[in-house]
Amino acid sequence: MSVRNLDKIFHPKRVAIVGASERRDSVGFTVLRNMITAGYEGVVYPVNPKREAIHGIQAYPNVSSLPKVPDLAVICLPAKVVPGIIEECGKVGVMGILIISAGFREAGEEGKALEQQIRDIQHRYPGMRIVGPNCLGIIVPSIGMNASFAATTPKSGNVAFLSQSGALCTSVLDWAIQEGIGFSNFVSLGNALDVGAGDLIDYFGQDPVTSSVIMYVESITDARQFMSASRAFARVKPIVAYKAGQFAESAKAAASHTGAMAAADDVFDAAMKRAGIVRVFDVDDMFECAELLAKGRTPSGPNLAIITNAGGPGVMATDALMARHGQLAQLSPETIEKLNEALPPFWSHNNPVDVLGDAAEDRYAEAARIVLEDHGVDAALIILTPQAMTKPTETARAVADLARTTNKPILAAWMGAAMVEKGVQILNEARIPTYGSPERAVNAFMYLVSYGRLITTLYDTPREVPVTFSLDRQKLKTLFDTILLSSSETLSESFSKAMLEAYEIPTTRAIVARTADDAVNAARDMGHPVVLKILSPQITHKTDVGGVILNLRDDEDVRAAFDKIVSSAREKRPDATIEGVTVQKMIPR
Repeated sequence: MSVRNLDKIFHPKRVAIVGASERRDSVGFTVLRNMITAGYEGVVYPVNPKREAIHGIQAYPNVSSLPKVPDLAVICLPAKVVPGIIEECGKVGVMGILIISAGFREAGEEGKALEQQIRDIQHRYPGMRIVGPNCLGIIVPSIGMNASFAATTPKSGNVAFLSQSGALCTSVLDWAIQEGIGFSNFVSLGNALDVGAGDLIDYFGQDPVTSSVIMYVESITDARQFMSASRAFARVKPIVAYKAGQFAESAKAAASHTGAMAAADDVFDAAMKRAGIVRVFDVDDMFECAELLAKGRTPSGPNLAIITNAGGPGVMATDALMARHGQLAQLSPETIEKLNEALPPFWSHNNPVDVLGDAAEDRYAEAARIVLEDHGVDAALIILTPQAMTKPTETARAVADLARTTNKPILAAWMGAAMVEKGVQILNEARIPTYGSPERAVNAFMYLVSYGRLITTLYDTPREVPVTFSLDRQKLKTLFDTILLSSSETLSESFSKAMLEAYEIPTTRAIVARTADDAVNAARDMGHPVVLKILSPQITHKTDVGGVILNLRDDEDVRAAFDKIVSSAREKRPDATIEGVTVQKMIPR
């Protein structure tokens, strides 16, 4: 669908709150209150058949009775009545829907069926877009719209934040208000029944207010659209992603609250790199990284020069750089000679460049200028510790002046608190990324390096790979025909391997066994020890149902394992079709 349809959701002129309430402990009460107190300048229609007015605003019994068609309907009612509300919205022409209600696929099969009903209704009304369900809501501070049940409204800014976790959204809002960070858009995706991360990246990529995007994701609904939008967006605006579910246990936890299956982490990581997305592994890094990439220059390489007035912090920075696989810049003989002329005799004569504890602003500035002129230096980290002779404020001004004369990134670590506070403010105003420790500054530098590499990759044309295999087209056609006739939504392991073999890609051999005797014969054929895995189109995570048994060394083991696996799968997933097991060779560790 076109991103233009999303204007109805993010820039609505009229908003209906379906389920608006005067009951203070209700979502409908909080959403309506937030819309009023955030300063929304459009029209708000409370919809509640039991009230004539709510919060002093005239209420209406249903969407059909509204005086004008709203652009956005925010639904805060129990899940079972939501399909009917959406049908009514479609009939009167409401094109933007935000479903805050929970109780959908994250709640089980009945909830999945409700989501399917909603999809069927949506298809009858072309152009309708839906955010949610099971989400916190949406906040667009620049227009005073807080269509959420969050406790606060953040200030307006240039960072778009989108998250599949509503609870994380509330924590981020609280933190952002304390830190003074503003947002262009703040979106809780929830189950992402319709509008997903790819839609929003595409939309925010065209938003003149948004300079960078931060994402918390657990799963991607439309991978092709997500990759396409990310690659187009990342060229001009940084995207920072925190991907939850790195391990099997956390992926399972993620699925429990959104009902989505998390992708294998190494696959996601490779996709992020190819899409130009910077991945972070710490929630604290998300905003720091997004702010840095939006305002910081990107280095042409990983070679960092460190200028410091104390040896210890220089060593700390070097350790952090090596730990993150960065490179300490090798200063040229010409640079060393110039530094010899500019600095006292006892300077470090190497990188890190120790300008000594009594360095004033002019010594700092001259050393940094000389180092940045070295062609082997891609960026500079300037560290200051507040000693008796140090001038943190004056040195910050000198560094700010220097930054205006170079295209190379400068990062700063002004260590301390009250003594460096004014200097830090000057550096921030000059858009120089500034940190309280060398380690944090180096961490930020390596994010810049990573982003630079990713952007370079986006512009690279992949080399042509010579085709040296003979494709078995008939085998593939037969496989595709069989797959299309099946009702399964996922590709089975046996089909997957058969497709890979048709392309002459080596795989582990897997034999399908419908009975215990078949499994015994297959194990004899390939030789013990073997592995048995449950075969069912409905069971994706086999270990969850006891569907994998390893290291079976004889016929008796295989027969017992077959019975145990099938019995366990039928007990834990009575809804699943059990087609037998696959038998594979056990690979020694």
